[in-house]
Amino acid sequence: MNETTLNRVMYGLIAAGLLITGSGVLIAVFTDTAINNPHGIAIIAGLIAGGLFLSIPAKIYLTLQLMKYNDERLRAQRQAADANNTLK
Repeated sequence: MNETTLNRVMYGLIAAGLLITGSGVLIAVFTDTAINNPHGIAIIAGLIAGGLFLSIPAKIYLTLQLMKYNDERLRAQRQAADANNTLK
């Protein structure tokens, strides 16, 4: 799996995690599931925790990839500046 495909998968995991977390929050806010159903709190907590479990590691991975890309770009700029300084 190349880097572009992996990044797209990670973006998909973030989207899925946000949807699952959002559905848990919406169920908690707009329904009486937590009050009427004895297992309602566990269902809501499971949805929110599951969504965060999907999205947070993907966010960390993408942040590290962005930092790596930025470091490579800065290194290339420094090398170009050094090459220009040696030519002068």
